[in-house]
Amino acid sequence: MTLSVFCGIAHRPKRKVSPFLYTDRGFIVKVLALIPARNEAGSLPAVIAGLRADHPALDILVVDDASEDETSSIASAAGVECLRLCERLGVGNVIRVGLRWALRRGYDIVVRVDGDGQHPSAEIDALVAPLLEGRADAVVGSRFGGRAGYQTPPGLRRAGQRLLSAWVSAATGVRITDATSGFWAFGTRAIMLLAEEHPPGYPEPELLLLLARSGIRVAEVPVRMNQRLAGRTSLSAGRLGLACAVTALALIVTPWRQGAKGIDGG
Repeated sequence: MTLSVFCGIAHRPKRKVSPFLYTDRGFIVKVLALIPARNEAGSLPAVIAGLRADHPALDILVVDDASEDETSSIASAAGVECLRLCERLGVGNVIRVGLRWALRRGYDIVVRVDGDGQHPSAEIDALVAPLLEGRADAVVGSRFGGRAGYQTPPGLRRAGQRLLSAWVSAATGVRITDATSGFWAFGTRAIMLLAEEHPPGYPEPELLLLLARSGIRVAEVPVRMNQRLAGRTSLSAGRLGLACAVTALALIVTPWRQGAKGIDGG
């Protein structure tokens, strides 16, 4: 990541409340909502409003992937922290930028919430719970786990999602039903790894492989999801086919690791 693509801080709010904290069993845990966004002006206000309604003290960071609309202006007007990139990097690299920002500021958990409105803020507690209980280092939400809500309709996209999920499940030993889900919660070990090594581009299936092969414990939990509020999905049939190809290649060439780089694997 070079500084030439980072325009700077679009907005830095004055803090009026403490960071959103879980105080489970006497531990204080700082949590950040990370919103990767490109051209999400139509949905971002509702996403931020939902987060504030369900978790009023939650810290929010928007990383704007060189949007061509008013995404950064809307984030700034809403009073949330916003970083704007000068060049489009893709969602994987955008998440890496946000995780580096979170790591430097001592956040214990980062919840990825997409800017299109598909990830209900009311489901954050379900994602965070396995981290607090020590059962996982990273948690992904599945729309196919039996909860009510939006699901990809039958067809080519759904068939591709099933194929990816089967491949990833077989490779990782973890039952995954939604390998293209972007609704994640990352604990400290995952943040430390992914701040440097989060896959670029359209990353979700490759991310699952990287975490498993780096000794990071992954759990999947059922969540409710919404249809996107505005715009069009980036998961076209072509991109889904590319994701299948990249995942198949990763299954062949990505070496298994004994533990994450720079992280105690005990």
